[in-house]
Amino acid sequence: MKDQQREILNQVAAGTITPEEGAARLEALETAATANADPAITPPSALPGSSATRQVKVVSQIGTAEIVGDPSVAYVIAGGPHRARQEGETMVIDHLPLDEAGNFSFGHGGERRFVINGFDIQRRKLTVRMNPDLALIASVQAGNVRVDGVHGPITGEVQAGNCKILDFRGPLDLVVQAGNVSASGRLDRGASRVRCEMGSVKVNLEQGSSVRITARTTLGKVGIEGAGSERARVGQSGNDVTIGSGAATLDVECTMGNVKVTAD
Repeated sequence: MKDQQREILNQVAAGTITPEEGAARLEALETAATANADPAITPPSALPGSSATRQVKVVSQIGTAEIVGDPSVAYVIAGGPHRARQEGETMVIDHLPLDEAGNFSFGHGGERRFVINGFDIQRRKLTVRMNPDLALIASVQAGNVRVDGVHGPITGEVQAGNCKILDFRGPLDLVVQAGNVSASGRLDRGASRVRCEMGSVKVNLEQGSSVRITARTTLGKVGIEGAGSERARVGQSGNDVTIGSGAATLDVECTMGNVKVTAD
């Protein structure tokens, strides 16, 4: 398959075929390869001494990844370019949008698309469906990750990418170095934290949340909105807000970035 991809790229570079035709041929090759592969990932729970999967870790270096909580899935199913391995109780899924073919890029139709190492990054999307009660670790280095409907604990590590989390229910542990994170869901148990160095973090707490929020900042900016509602109470220091009975905790620390917490 690699030789075929390289040949197609060489034909585009030489002008033998158009960029549109080259993109279509590359996509056809990828579709054929995917049809012959089984995208399902099952943990080796039947092996003697093997532990059941308790959490899923998705590592995305570049490209787009989508992670969806699906009650019909026992553990996790992945589709798209990836490599999976079991590490104890953790199923690790590495997003692999790149290959070892030569570097090349071209544009068509007024829109510039990039092919790196033989693959069109915008076409190499990773899709993960997992049991919503499992814990999730999402590591984003320079890509875009969307998480929807995962109700177990979520850990997000963002270096320079974007991460969007919807419909969360479990505790959050978000660390942002220079990226952007937006999260919307309900907190009513456990200890959560948000650390932002130079990025942007937005957390929306939906109806039913019961959480005590503590905020600290060095040179950054932390804003907590919704403190004037009947459900929220501002502490004496002005840096802590309690929503509902405060069953859960959310610790927010910002160095040079911006953090905004809103409550419905």
